[in-house]
Amino acid sequence: MMGFSGWKICLTIIAFAMLNQSYAQINLVENAKSNYQIIVSKRATNLERKAADVLKSYIDKISKADLPIVQDHLKAKEFEIVIGNTNRNHSDEQFDNDGFLIKTAANKIFIYGQNEQATLYGVYHFLDHYLGCKMYTADHEFIPQQTNIKLSAINDLQQPQFKFRQVYYPDQYNEEYRNWHKLQLLEDEWGLWGHTFDKLVPAKLYFHDHPEYYALVNGDRKTSQLCLSNPDVYRITVENLKKEITAHPEKKYWSVSQNDGFGFCTCDACSATDQKFGGPQGSLISFVNKVAKNFPDQTISTLAYLYSKRPPEGIKPLKNVSIMLSTIDLDRSKPVENNTKANGFKNDLKGWSAVCDNVMIWDYVVQFTNYVSPFPNLNTLQENMKFFATNHVKGVFIQGSEASTGEFTALKSYLLAKLSWNPILDIEAEKKNFMASYYGKAAPNILTYAAALEKNLISSNRILDIYGDPSAEWKTWLTPEQIDHYSSILDQAEQAVRNDPVILNRILIERLPLEYAVLQQARFYGLEKHGVFTANGKNWKVRPGFEQKVSRFIASAKQLGIKQLSEDGFTIDDYQFEWTKIFNDGPLLHLATNKNVEALTPFNTDFLAKGTKTLTDGSRGYQNFQYNYLGWLGNDMEVVIDLGSIQNTNQVIVGFLEDQRHWAFLPNKVMISVSTDHKVYQPMSELIQPSPIENYDKQTHRLTLDFKKSTKARYIKVKATNQSKLPEWRDYPNKKPWLFCDEIEVN
Repeated sequence: MMGFSGWKICLTIIAFAMLNQSYAQINLVENAKSNYQIIVSKRATNLERKAADVLKSYIDKISKADLPIVQDHLKAKEFEIVIGNTNRNHSDEQFDNDGFLIKTAANKIFIYGQNEQATLYGVYHFLDHYLGCKMYTADHEFIPQQTNIKLSAINDLQQPQFKFRQVYYPDQYNEEYRNWHKLQLLEDEWGLWGHTFDKLVPAKLYFHDHPEYYALVNGDRKTSQLCLSNPDVYRITVENLKKEITAHPEKKYWSVSQNDGFGFCTCDACSATDQKFGGPQGSLISFVNKVAKNFPDQTISTLAYLYSKRPPEGIKPLKNVSIMLSTIDLDRSKPVENNTKANGFKNDLKGWSAVCDNVMIWDYVVQFTNYVSPFPNLNTLQENMKFFATNHVKGVFIQGSEASTGEFTALKSYLLAKLSWNPILDIEAEKKNFMASYYGKAAPNILTYAAALEKNLISSNRILDIYGDPSAEWKTWLTPEQIDHYSSILDQAEQAVRNDPVILNRILIERLPLEYAVLQQARFYGLEKHGVFTANGKNWKVRPGFEQKVSRFIASAKQLGIKQLSEDGFTIDDYQFEWTKIFNDGPLLHLATNKNVEALTPFNTDFLAKGTKTLTDGSRGYQNFQYNYLGWLGNDMEVVIDLGSIQNTNQVIVGFLEDQRHWAFLPNKVMISVSTDHKVYQPMSELIQPSPIENYDKQTHRLTLDFKKSTKARYIKVKATNQSKLPEWRDYPNKKPWLFCDEIEVN
């Protein structure tokens, strides 16, 4: 099946069987009338009754036919739609993972599943697949209008590959949308979710009196993680987990997982376990297995993430242990299977699948730093889901923009919901049908727009990072010329639906990412063409019309329901405040503005910005290392600025970014020396920084180095010494400290 050999469970089996030639066609409705009645058990559950009500309601919406709902203790009739477990249906089907069956026998239609929830899924599938109804978004459905409904014989057994399916987009919170697409919620399924060590053994309760419960990192006990060899940690974990399970017996999954970040324990006992089982994931699996033995009837989940992403050696998770493998480091520009940059992840997944029968995936499909930004990953959605399925993944948590609207939110949510149930469906047909209904006459333009983004991204050979920024693509697939081209396509889309205000609003939502990219890049361009500011000598002003452009974007975003711009909770109001500060602060105009810079030590080419020009372009970097910073990875920064002529100088201000989550720290020391001939340099000022302390708030720092007296100079040498190693709370194998510098101001 499309190369999917070896699957234990066929993802979707759709077989049309002619069970009886004399009943090859079922006339469900004729001329807005129906002979059919809907049958439910006398002891039907709430969900089974709901399934019957839903079916009755939609048949009425389609055809105006009114089907009665009757209980199974009444005498059977020839024309019946039987819902759920009744005295009418007795079968030997073996369902799994919310599976269900839709079948016809003579003039009867049966819809029932593994459980009552599955029966409800079956009714929605019947409406979608056989009656032509669609729920594209929580507030946009398509219902065909017809007075006759005719069906061929059906024998449709649906068995999903993924037993847990969540698509983390706004529509997940609409119950009908969720049921229609057979999705689940974390809140309903998981008793504990995600990073839970600190929930199970809270540092605020125990660390002061029992630091030995926590990780030994570089000789000191830290709250970063737990000491997994400590018997009291095991005891407290089991006690607290038992309390949670007792309080919520209906939950299916319980996470016993590392905290977000690094700093695993290196005490002698933990290190011995790590050495035995191939790394810190060995201690984790050993500990989780020990905990899981206490709860044989529960599924205990743990994360394979950061330091624990690789499978251990010589130890396997117990049968009731589930592995939740994160895709956080993946390049999203290409599907996983044919992306050489994803080889590490592919090996990890195959390794975990070889030792665990219950692997789940925590996937990411948006740019976390910029929900409202072009992010052309539509071509990867199906291929990645198919790859997960062929590697025996049993559950998917697909993290989008949660409760906020972002780039192609409605479309991606719909497609991912479909793929979560059936990864091998005809995705192009689904996409075109969605667009035709959702974008109306503008659908061809939106298809063209999405294809242009994808084509230019692939041609650029750039990675698509969930922590990226549109300003970093100013020379690749989001150049000003390309943005103009994309915008012209959307102009045509708007023109096509100009008389339909509902669809026009949807086009405007899809335009916001382009407008956002323009605004972000304008900060980057600064004083240049397409930038925020213009300058004349020491005087500057905001480019005419730009404040109005920002105001229009913010007003449109609010009107169109954009609540949040990034994963960390950055709101539209925050964005407005940020722009107000940018307009007030203006560019940095000084003696070195736009002067040439020579890098004496090599900077990292992953974040090129404008090259060495970045350091004197007058533009601040703000709080995004991908925006307007030059970076040195693991080595010192040493540059020389040529002022072009001998000038009186008395001060240098150097801007650095502190972003410890991304391993960016302030320098240990900054030294300034000057020269008139580029041969002999005279030391002028030195600033020693205190040792870094743990802090995960992003902060920009402009470090001021004053000269003792005014000095004539043409060449300004700036040397910043990097951290010699990562501090213990951010220490991680193969990682080095970053120095990110945005502007060197010479006065």
